[in-house]
Amino acid sequence: MNAQIKLKKTSKREILLNTATQLFIQESYITVGIDRIIAESDIAKATFYKHFPSKEKLVLACLQELKIDIQIAIKECISELTTPLEKLEQLYLWYIDWVNQNGARGCPFHKASMDVGNLYPSIQIALDEYRNWLFDLVTSILKELEIKDPSALAYLFISLMDGIINSSVCEKAPIKPEKTWDFIQTLIKLEATHT
Repeated sequence: MNAQIKLKKTSKREILLNTATQLFIQESYITVGIDRIIAESDIAKATFYKHFPSKEKLVLACLQELKIDIQIAIKECISELTTPLEKLEQLYLWYIDWVNQNGARGCPFHKASMDVGNLYPSIQIALDEYRNWLFDLVTSILKELEIKDPSALAYLFISLMDGIINSSVCEKAPIKPEKTWDFIQTLIKLEATHT
């Protein structure tokens, strides 16, 4: 399994987006400045401002692009699986692997909300779209398991993922997913027996 998102774009805009996204994931939306992104992209300042008139527009574009890349990667990851439980487990493991590959620095969407959510209100649309997509995906998988209240379990599943991802950031350590996955399976079995 490889949870890395394929960076395949080569236009100057895409080079800027890829550089900025990687820096934001590795560091912070606040501390990474435009001048550094320009320097590491090896692109002229005028070219940057031609594509992104402000840092807020850049952050929004990064989040929108990242959301699409994650959606494609997850779809590829679970498309060949047949049972809903396999799909849910693979979705869970994909996220854990992805976070671990990013050096346990957390979810870029959560980090964006915490770092610059108040400063850049326009990014809330991308954050909401991402969370709604993830919730809908988990809910649809849980519906296949014929869970009585798939929405409630989807919220719990996402909260557990958020919790272990945030814990890994605090501990600065890779996530070990097995114990939490066992707990998730137990919850699903309990819910399935109450239908």
